[in-house]
Amino acid sequence: MTSQVINIERRKYATGLFWQPVAGGQNARVLARNLSKFIPGHTGKYFMEYRSMVGVGGRAMGHRRRMPSAAAEVMEAFADYNSFLAAFAVRQGFYIVAARNGIIIQDRLIPDEASAKEVYEQFAGLPDWGRIVAPGHWDIPRSEEGVISETVSGEARYYLAPISKLGGIVFSAVIIIALFIGIFYVFREPIMNMTKARRIAAIDAEAAEAKREEQRRKMEERDTMLTAARIVPAIAPARVVMPYDNIPDLVQRAEQCHEAMVSLMQIIPGWTQVDVECGDGYATAHLHRRFGVITDVYTIVADRMHGVEITENSDSDLTLVLELDELPGQSRMSEQDVETAVRNINSAFQRMGHAAAVRRSVETVRGGGTTAVDVVLVSAASAMQPREFVEIFADYDGAVLSSVRWNAASRKWNYEVKIYVKQP
Repeated sequence: MTSQVINIERRKYATGLFWQPVAGGQNARVLARNLSKFIPGHTGKYFMEYRSMVGVGGRAMGHRRRMPSAAAEVMEAFADYNSFLAAFAVRQGFYIVAARNGIIIQDRLIPDEASAKEVYEQFAGLPDWGRIVAPGHWDIPRSEEGVISETVSGEARYYLAPISKLGGIVFSAVIIIALFIGIFYVFREPIMNMTKARRIAAIDAEAAEAKREEQRRKMEERDTMLTAARIVPAIAPARVVMPYDNIPDLVQRAEQCHEAMVSLMQIIPGWTQVDVECGDGYATAHLHRRFGVITDVYTIVADRMHGVEITENSDSDLTLVLELDELPGQSRMSEQDVETAVRNINSAFQRMGHAAAVRRSVETVRGGGTTAVDVVLVSAASAMQPREFVEIFADYDGAVLSSVRWNAASRKWNYEVKIYVKQP
């Protein structure tokens, strides 16, 4: 496998980490252990906790303990940007790092320039990048040229640590044993005298305890004859509900989102629609004032948009909120494994000439322990309406339309799709 290590000012940095958001209250080391199955090699796995994410790497990729992460350092340098896409020329090839909504979605060293530019252009096709950095000779629109040594400060604060605690436990055990041996050597004479006295006292105590034990045994035999045995029924453990046990029909979900968004996109004189979004349980529309008045919005919503609530962010900024009905669901899961699904979905978008970010991930389920569920996450911008777009995933039973967003500036639909695939 290609080494995922770059040099910045004579210091080695880890790249190619597998990043995953950490849910509130979730143990980062436990999540890293679940994610480590995606990393080559059987031993030597490392992880790093950064902000609300955990990144996992391994010795097979060239990573070592206490090695800093290049992606974390670039995130610190670009802290003013919620989303960015950057490519840097380094001695080992080209390093590409990207973040969306504060989450690292790409962290990869590619030795070959043609392959690196192809991967970069796929991500560049997605909308709403806050900052774009690329080598000058790539001629990427709206990009600026950056130098990795000028971007990374060199004062690394985030390092890889071993996922397994075995080494630390063994070391601690050795120290404790050595400490006890030293104490015994210094106080061996008083300890031996104390032990001898205790053995004599123990012999007398054992004889007295034997008599008391015989009396207790006779009393227990009598109580057993007089008391009926009670049988306590076993309590069956609660069944863990998996996220793919209640998935609504994908087409029905797309039509629900489309109808709700069209309802919220009705024209209100004097107000401009910034974007409209359909998420989990709600659809929202964001409005900015041009010359209208707030009372006009309340009047039109009451007449034409039944069930819609209004949130006043300011006197010129409003949000319309529509609660969605819960759709019936059933247990669904795609029969393909995660790697096959990623490859086939990428191929489907390539045949269509559409850019898409397709990546594998893990969803953690709690209840009676912790279970990791393999999923495929797809992000794409398209001119296709929801009903047409979901046809791309017609062969995937475990597909969920997580969110749909219409952006008035780009006049495109932005889709987030999650697919539950066959579990190992």
